[in-house]
Amino acid sequence: MKRIGIAAALVLLLMWTARAQADEPLTDGQMLGVVFVANQAEIAAGNLALRRTRSYSLKVFANRLISEHGQVNQEIAALTQRTGAQPQRSPTSDALAKQSMDDLAALEDAGSYDFDEAYLDREVVFLQKLVNSVDGYIRSARSADVRTLLIRSRPSFIFHLDQAHRLQLTIGSPGLRR
Repeated sequence: MKRIGIAAALVLLLMWTARAQADEPLTDGQMLGVVFVANQAEIAAGNLALRRTRSYSLKVFANRLISEHGQVNQEIAALTQRTGAQPQRSPTSDALAKQSMDDLAALEDAGSYDFDEAYLDREVVFLQKLVNSVDGYIRSARSADVRTLLIRSRPSFIFHLDQAHRLQLTIGSPGLRR
């Protein structure tokens, strides 16, 4: 059952990628909207992980995600106040919001022994997509302020992806502090 949920999440993320590439280029406000929604999704998933996992390592990881994605959203809010540009909805951000809700529902349904693995599988896929999206947005952003925010946020997203990969390798390894 868990594998079916992961496969469904992967298919939906691939559909998100295809839709984003097929649509007209996003405006700077829409790019900010996508990043804002992605950060909200990461915060929600991190909060769920804090409630569900028994792994010390995953709790540290989830706390870091919550903190750093929250900081990026605060930077987006500060940028919008300074420039007057607002994050805007787009088909991409709407699809991402729906996918996030579906992901959280699937994680809620995961058994207590399967949760950690399912959470990390979701994180790897989601964060890879976020990094790829941010890379594209950096190239196409018209505003120097938006581009700067994306460039400053990117290393954090890459670090989170690397950490998720590393945690995937250690989950279930005997002798590790869980």
